Amino acid sequence: MIRLVTDKDLNEWLDLAREVEPLFGEMAESEDFKKGIIDCISSTSAFCVVNNNNDIEGIIAINKACNEVAWLAVREGCRGKGYGCQLLEVALGSLDNSKPIFVQTFSPGVKAGEAARKIYMRFGFKDYKDGGKNPAGIDTIIMKLENSSDSVSN
Repeated sequence: MIRLVTDKDLNEWLDLAREVEPLFGEMAESEDFKKGIIDCISSTSAFCVVNNNNDIEGIIAINKACNEVAWLAVREGCRGKGYGCQLLEVALGSLDNSKPIFVQTFSPGVKAGEAARKIYMRFGFKDYKDGGKNPAGIDTIIMKLENSSDSVSN
């Protein structure tokens, strides 16, 4: 089930962030990251997929002002179940589909980022420009989605 992230989910979001820090860089202990989470929650800009016990298995956050996917992570043990696609579909429905939508993700050739790239490409995102290295020192790229209202290819 997909639902909005609430203030009660802060600790679970931080736990998920700790799990993906080797790929994204330090987040869970960052006050700026915590503030970003609180801002996303208060602006209804974050969604999560939960299991039957209401435990969070993945989260996506968007930035409506920049029309971008700001953060997406799925717990390692829950990957391969389509949760990333489900979260991205909800997020895209909350962004302005009449304008380009952006996401910063792993560059081609980054083995650990292949699954994320496949999800974005499935929805029609294309490599747009170099994104530099992320805080974990991994090469990234900015991807862009045009005409997203009719781009999903199941």
